[in-house]
Amino acid sequence: MRLCKEGELVLEPRQTVFDRQIEQLAKQLTAAHRPTFLTGAGISVPSHIPDMESAVNQFGLFSQTWLEDDPAAFYQRFHREMLDPIHKYGPTKAHRIIAQLEEQHLIDGVVTTNVDHLHQLAGNHNVIEVWGSINVNFCLQCGRIFNLQALHSDIPRCPVCHGLLSPEPAFRHLGGTLPPNLKQANAYVRQRLTNGAWRVPLNDQLADELLSQSDLTIVTGSNEYYRHCSPQHVIEINPHATWFTQFADFRISSTADVAFTALAIKLQLNLN
Repeated sequence: MRLCKEGELVLEPRQTVFDRQIEQLAKQLTAAHRPTFLTGAGISVPSHIPDMESAVNQFGLFSQTWLEDDPAAFYQRFHREMLDPIHKYGPTKAHRIIAQLEEQHLIDGVVTTNVDHLHQLAGNHNVIEVWGSINVNFCLQCGRIFNLQALHSDIPRCPVCHGLLSPEPAFRHLGGTLPPNLKQANAYVRQRLTNGAWRVPLNDQLADELLSQSDLTIVTGSNEYYRHCSPQHVIEINPHATWFTQFADFRISSTADVAFTALAIKLQLNLN
């Protein structure tokens, strides 16, 4: 309550737990020296994108064996469950707000276990994609690499040698076998090869380094398959408790879009 000029008592709206948490999130974010984000499947749910692990374990969406055995069926489902939603819905509110935070120099970078490339489509530049990206696609015959635009055809093929294109998540996650000439194809592939075998990508190391140097990691929508975060402060945004909850200063029980919209209002960011 407060007194107005006329001496009447005025009831002010009570601040909810959510409001207090958003206020604390804004304070810690603006006070941190090297804040980072760790994002997972939950942030892309409004864009109707399946998460990496369910895609592999339930649908075989990123099975390179399936790709090589039946490329038409593979890409039909890949278009339906990954490419079509990206083109139809694009980045979520949370993606766009995180991009604004980077533009305003309020965050150091983003680590994501998502492969959908939505952070970059929203405008982020410093993004480390732990499990690869559909913006990286290998020709299984000559080793050339193509971006997301190359996947628009029904069965994407290399415009040079007509070899089949394999999205990096399929190629990397299941450790696709490499034809001999791929080893000499280009530096991008070579740096990821050790004795002819697919190794842990450099992205894993970069992600670990970024998060270990961070003094605040905001974890949102992340599953528990990549377990790294700031050694100092963690704030979690997730409707459900996860492995990260035990390390969090607090958990905001909310979806990413709702929480980041409230944060954007608090920080007076542009919501358009």
